[in-house]
Amino acid sequence: MRWLQAGVVVLSVMAMTGCPSELGKDGRVAKAVHNDSQENLLMLKSCSQAFKDAVCGNGPDKDEKKCHQCGGP
Repeated sequence: MRWLQAGVVVLSVMAMTGCPSELGKDGRVAKAVHNDSQENLLMLKSCSQAFKDAVCGNGPDKDEKKCHQCGGP
């Protein structure tokens, strides 16, 4: 039983030493979140109000996916 506990402790220490590179301020996760948010902001800014009205309205051009991408309801 003591070997199991020692193995869990060793694996925990090894896993925790990798966290700063993954989850820290300059980690991969933080960079991925930043890139995703920048892409979403660029997409929101690229839709004109006329296009947003067309895809979010009740007309024939209504498209829920495009409406959501442009920041509609």
